[in-house]
Amino acid sequence: MAAPSPDIIAAWRAGQSVPGVGFAHEDLVTILAGEHTGNVGALVSLVQVEPDVVYNVEIDTNFIVPAKQSEIELAD
Repeated sequence: MAAPSPDIIAAWRAGQSVPGVGFAHEDLVTILAGEHTGNVGALVSLVQVEPDVVYNVEIDTNFIVPAKQSEIELAD
């Protein structure tokens, strides 16, 4: 697991493009796989960038779950 550097996290939170990272901070997404399938939430942090991008998704007030980039999509 490769945790992102503080510079990458700061750039992502500021809305800057980060190579390999497909979603922006606070994007509203739907979880497509796993225990929380179907839940909608906001991306609150970037947890990992390699080998897979992983975000923390806040699906309810202060209820945060990890989700791989390949297992989420922008919510309608």
